[in-house]
Amino acid sequence: MLSLRMLGILMLMFLLCDADSLCPDDINPLRLDPPEVIGKYGDTVTVNCSSSEEYHDGMVLKLGNTNHTDDDDENFISESLSLSDWSVKAECRIKLNDTLECSRELGITIYKTPDTVTLSGVDGALMVEGAEYTLYCHINNVAPVQNLTVIWYRDNEKLSTETSDENTVTPVNVSSSLRVTADRHHNGALFRCEAELHLGPELNLTTASLSYPAVVHYGPSFACNDHYEVREDGSSQTTCEPEGLPRPNITWLKDGEVIPTPQRWTRHDSGNYSLRATNKHGTATHALYLDVLYAPELKRKVDYITVVEGENATLTCGARGNPPPVFTWTCKGMNISASTTNLTITEATISATYSCTATNHIGTITKEIHVRVVKRQSGPRMNIPEAPAERDCPLILTPAEVVVRFGDPVSVNCSTASTTDFLGMGWEASAGGTGFEDKSSLTWTVEKVDEWDIKPQCFMTRRNGKQCFMTPDITVYKTPDTVTLSGVDGAPMVEGAEYTLYCHINNVAPVQNLTVIWYRDNEKLSTETFDENTVTPVNVSSSLRVTADRHHNGALFRCEAELHLGPELNLTTASLSYPAVVLYGPLIKNCSGPFFGLEDEFRLDMLPCHVDGNPPPTVQWYYQNMEIGADELLKRQDSGEYTVVFKNAFGRNHSSIDITIEYRPSFACNDHYEVKEGDFSQTICEPEGLPRPNITWLKDGEVIPTPQRWTRHDSGSYSLRATNKHGTATHALYLDVLYCPLILTPAEVVVRFGDPVSVNCSTASTTDFLGMGWEASAGGTGFEYKSSLTWTVEKVDEWDIKPQCYMTRRNGKQCFMTPDITVYKTPDTVTLSGVDGALMVEGREYTLDCHINNVAPVQNLTVIWYRDNEKLSTETFDENTVTPVTKTSSLRVTADRHHNGALFRCEAELHLGPELNLTTASLSYPAVVLYGPLIKNCSGPFFGLEDEFRLDMLPCHADGNPPPTVQWYYQHMEIGADELLKRQDSGEYTVVFRNEIGRNHSSIDITIEYGPSFACNDHYEVREDGSSQTTCEPEGLPRPNITWLKDGEVIPTPQRWTRHDSGNYSLRATNKHGTATHALYLDVLYAPVLKEISYTLDAVLGENVTFPCSAEGNPPPEIQWNYKDMPTMKLTETTGRRQRNITITGATSTNAGVYICTATNEFGTVTKAVTLVVKEKSGGIPSELMWLLLLLVLFIPIIYFIVRSHQKKRGEYNFVPSRATDGSDIPLTPTSNGVKT
Repeated sequence: MLSLRMLGILMLMFLLCDADSLCPDDINPLRLDPPEVIGKYGDTVTVNCSSSEEYHDGMVLKLGNTNHTDDDDENFISESLSLSDWSVKAECRIKLNDTLECSRELGITIYKTPDTVTLSGVDGALMVEGAEYTLYCHINNVAPVQNLTVIWYRDNEKLSTETSDENTVTPVNVSSSLRVTADRHHNGALFRCEAELHLGPELNLTTASLSYPAVVHYGPSFACNDHYEVREDGSSQTTCEPEGLPRPNITWLKDGEVIPTPQRWTRHDSGNYSLRATNKHGTATHALYLDVLYAPELKRKVDYITVVEGENATLTCGARGNPPPVFTWTCKGMNISASTTNLTITEATISATYSCTATNHIGTITKEIHVRVVKRQSGPRMNIPEAPAERDCPLILTPAEVVVRFGDPVSVNCSTASTTDFLGMGWEASAGGTGFEDKSSLTWTVEKVDEWDIKPQCFMTRRNGKQCFMTPDITVYKTPDTVTLSGVDGAPMVEGAEYTLYCHINNVAPVQNLTVIWYRDNEKLSTETFDENTVTPVNVSSSLRVTADRHHNGALFRCEAELHLGPELNLTTASLSYPAVVLYGPLIKNCSGPFFGLEDEFRLDMLPCHVDGNPPPTVQWYYQNMEIGADELLKRQDSGEYTVVFKNAFGRNHSSIDITIEYRPSFACNDHYEVKEGDFSQTICEPEGLPRPNITWLKDGEVIPTPQRWTRHDSGSYSLRATNKHGTATHALYLDVLYCPLILTPAEVVVRFGDPVSVNCSTASTTDFLGMGWEASAGGTGFEYKSSLTWTVEKVDEWDIKPQCYMTRRNGKQCFMTPDITVYKTPDTVTLSGVDGALMVEGREYTLDCHINNVAPVQNLTVIWYRDNEKLSTETFDENTVTPVTKTSSLRVTADRHHNGALFRCEAELHLGPELNLTTASLSYPAVVLYGPLIKNCSGPFFGLEDEFRLDMLPCHADGNPPPTVQWYYQHMEIGADELLKRQDSGEYTVVFRNEIGRNHSSIDITIEYGPSFACNDHYEVREDGSSQTTCEPEGLPRPNITWLKDGEVIPTPQRWTRHDSGNYSLRATNKHGTATHALYLDVLYAPVLKEISYTLDAVLGENVTFPCSAEGNPPPEIQWNYKDMPTMKLTETTGRRQRNITITGATSTNAGVYICTATNEFGTVTKAVTLVVKEKSGGIPSELMWLLLLLVLFIPIIYFIVRSHQKKRGEYNFVPSRATDGSDIPLTPTSNGVKT
C-alpha cells in the first residue's frame, strides 16, 4: 500500500501535467541553471532548478524518465544529467496552488564531431581546363546535423558554404558537393572542406579534410613578342617560351619548313620563324622575327701595304657585324676624320701604322695596317716588295694566329707552296731570327716570351730578287693578378638611392681583349669592353650604377674579367661576391580588404595584412582616430573603417581597411502578434544577424513557404528559424490574423489614367451581416442591404484613387477593405541628348542624357541604356509618388574607336505586373568618334621586285577618323608611294600617317630583289688549278643558282680549272625572279711541259747531229738551248711551232758535252739536259781500246752518281737543278779528248 507521501507526489505530478498552459512566463518563478546545455555525447552535466516562490505545493525536476523532488523544501533541486541518450529531455515543474502550475524545459543540445571528413571526386586524376568536375565532402557520424556548416576552400579562399535542412538529434552521415570548372590558374591549388559545428556564440568545432592538390592540364599558349634581338651564341631557350601543361613540345619552323630546335644562335639564324607548341590538349602557334646581333669581326687583324712615296693608297678595315659597326681610324694615337670602312691616304710620305676600330653595342675590334712608304727611283723601276696578301705571297704560316701567355714558349712554322720561283727564306725577329737559308720550311722559336709586342717576320726571296713577307698575328696575354669589387664598403644601401660599384682589374693584357661582366646573382646586368689598343699590362676599372631596390636585398653582386683570346679560349677571373643589404620603407601587402570577422572571435592580428620592410616595421591600428590593440576581440558595433600604420627608420605607410564584424542570428520579438488579413509578413518579427539571416517558417513542426500576405487561414502557432553562416536562432510565436469577411475582385488593379475601372466587393458571411457600401471620391454607392456591390468609374482622373468597401455586422461594428490600385501613364516623350550632334574624340568622356517626360508611377520605372543591342546599364528610382514626373538618366561614355558608328539609345520601361511591361524608346544617337591613326599590317620585313614594286603595294594601312594621310620617307627624304623601286633602294623606310587627331609612324625594312644578270667579259684567262668561283659571278637577289653548260650540255660546276677545260661555255643564272645566260670563252693557262727527248745522243766523228726540243704550254712557251759555244763549232738553230732544234755540222770531239733545253712562259720554266757522245768511225779503233772505252762509259756515270750523292749529303752542290732558268753555270764535261777509241 502506497504511503501518503508517495500518494501526494503522484497526485502532484498528475496535477502538473498541463502546467505550461496555465502559467504565463511573467509569473513563472522557476529558474534553470544553466538555462541551456550544450554537451558532447557521453558527458555528464549538472542541472539546477530553483524557485523564487517560497510557498508552493510541490516541486519536481524530471531528467529523462527519472523524477527528482525537493525533499528538503529548499526551493532548489540539483542533479546530474548524463548526455548518453540522444533524445533525453529535462523539465522542472512546480505547483503554486490548486489552480496554478508552472514549468520550465531545459534546452539540450548533444553534439558529436565527425569521425572523419574526407574529400573525393577526382580520385587522383588530372583535371583538364574548361571541363567541369564535382568534388564531394563526406562527413561521417556527426550530430546535430542542423548545426553543421560545410565550408569549401581553394587555398585560403572561401568558395561556398552549405547547411542542412534536416532536424535530427542522432548522428548522421552527410555529403556536400562542389562544382568546379578547371582553370589553369588553379593548377597547384589546394582544395579542402571543413565541417563546422555551430554550437553557441563561443563554441564552433571544426574538422577539416586533407587537402586535394589540383593538377590542371591546359593547352599551349604564347605570350611573346613579335620581334626579338638576341646575341650570337646566346641560348635559344629564353627567347619565347609557351605556357601549357603538360609542358608543350616546341617545333621551330623557318620558311614553312621544320628545323631542328636551335641551341645557340648564329649570325645566319636571323629571319622569320614560326613556333608551334603542342601538348595533348591542343596546339598554339606564334610568329616572330629574330635578329641575331654579333660583335664586329675582321678577316685579318694585321695587314701590310707598300706604297711609293707621293702616291695614294686606300686602306680597308673590312669588319662586319650586326648592328653594322661604326668605324674609327687612328694613327699614332690621333683620330682621323673617317667613319667608313675605307681610308684613303693622299700622297703618302712617311711609313706609319694605322688602326681601324669597328664598334657596335655588342663589342669592339681593332685592326692594324702597317704602311711602308718607299722612295721613288729614277731609271729602271726598282723592285718593291709586294703587299703580303695571301694571293700574292705563297708563304704559309702554321699557325697564322698565335695566343701565348707571357713567359711561355712559342713557335711558328713558315713554309712555301712554291718551289719554282724560290731562292730561299728566313725569319727576322728581335729574338729567334734565323737569317736567310736555302730551305722551303723554317720554324721560328722562342723559349720564353719576354716581349709584349713581339712581331717576327717571315720573308722569302724570289728568283727575280723580289721579296714578300708575312707576319703571324701573335697575341701575348696575361690574366689579372686580382679582380676586386668596391664601392659601398660594407655599408647598407637605401632604396631609391644610387650607388656605384667598381670592379678593379689589376695587371691584365691585352686590355682590348678584356670584357668585364657584371652579375646580380646569376643575372647578367651589363658588359664593358675597352677601346684602348695596348699590348702591355694595364690596370683598368669598370663601374656599375645601381639604384637600390628592395627586391635586391640579399642579392650577390660580382664582376668577372673575361679575356677573349679565341673561339675556344676564354679565361675568366671573378671577384668575390658583395652581398647587398638594402634598407627600405614599409610596403603593405594583402591589406586591401574589405574583411569580415565574427563577433567575439575576430581580432585585428588575424588579418592577412603584413608588411615588407627593412628594418622590420612596427605596426599600430586606429579606429575612429583612437589607438586600438590588435589583440582585442571586436564586437558588432566595432564595424567600420580601420587604419593600420607601419613605420620604420626609412618611412611610414598606412592603409585604410573596411572591417565588418558579423554576428550570429538572434530574435528580440514578442510571443504573440495580431495582424490584419492582407498585411505583409515581413513586418512581424525580423531577426538580427550579419550576414542577414535566412528565415525559415515552420508550422506544426513542418517547414512552410515564407508567407507573403496574411490570410485568415494563417492564424496559429509558428516557429521561426533564422540562419546565417555563423549559426541558427529560433523563436516561437502565436499569430492571430484579423480579417474582414469581404472579398474584392480583383484585389489588385492596374489602370491607365483616363481609362474606366471597376472592382466588385462581396461577403462570404451572411449570418453576421447587415449591409455594405463603397466610399470613394468618385463612384461611391452608399450603404445598401446587399451582399455584393461593384464600384465603377468611367474615367480615372485621380492619381491616388482609394475606394473603400465596408460592411456592417449585426453588432454594429464595421470592417473595411481597399483594393490596391496603380494608376499609370506612359511617357509623353523619351529623348536623348548630350553631345548635341557634335563629334566625339577618342579618349574623352561624354555624358548622354535620357529625358523621360510625364511618366507615372516613377517607382515602377526602369531606364535601360543600349549601345546597338548591347545593354550597358539600368537605372531605377527610389521616389514613391503617384503623380506624373519628368526624370533624367545619365550615361557616362569614354569615346573609343570601336564605337564609331554605334547607335546609342535609352528605353523607359514601366513594370506594372508579371505580364505588363510597357516600353518607350528614344531615337538612336549615331556616335561619330574621331581617333588618331592606328597602323596595321606594317611590321615587315617586306620584299619586292625591282621595277615592279611600289610602296603603295604594301599591306600597311592605318585606321583613323578622319581618314589619315600617308607619307613615306627614305633616308630622311620624302618618296612617292607610287614610285617603282630599284635594287639600290633597299633599306629602312618610314611611313607617317596623320590626321587632325594625331600622328603615327612605323619603320619598315624593305628589300628590293631583282632577277639575275651578268656583267662579265666574253673571254677569260685563268690559271690551271685556279678556283672557278671568281671567273664570272652573276648579280641577283636572292643570290642566283648558277648552271654551267659546255657544248649545250649541263656539266657539274667546275671547282678547279684544268688545261683541258679551255673552250666555249654558257652560264645560266636562276632565281625566283627569272633566268639570265652568258656565253664566254675560257682560256686555261698553264706552265710549260717538255715532250720526251733522249738524255744521251751518240754521234760519229765528222757526222751531223740534231738536238730536237719541243714543249706544250699556254701561252706558248719560249724555247732556248744553253750550251758552251766553241769558235770552231758549226751550229745552227731552227725554230718551228712550239719547237726549237739545234744542228751541229761535222761533229768533233770538242762538241761532246751537256746541252740544256729550257722552255719558259709567264707561269713557269722547265729544263731538260742532253749529253752528246762523239765516237770515232768504226774500224779505226783497236778492239781492246773499244772495250776499255765501253767500260769507262759504263763506270763513269756510276762513279759520278756516287760522288754526287755524297756531295748532296754534305750540302755541297756543283750542278744547278733542272728547274733552273739559265744554263750558263752548268759545266760541260767532255771526255778527256773527245774521242772514244
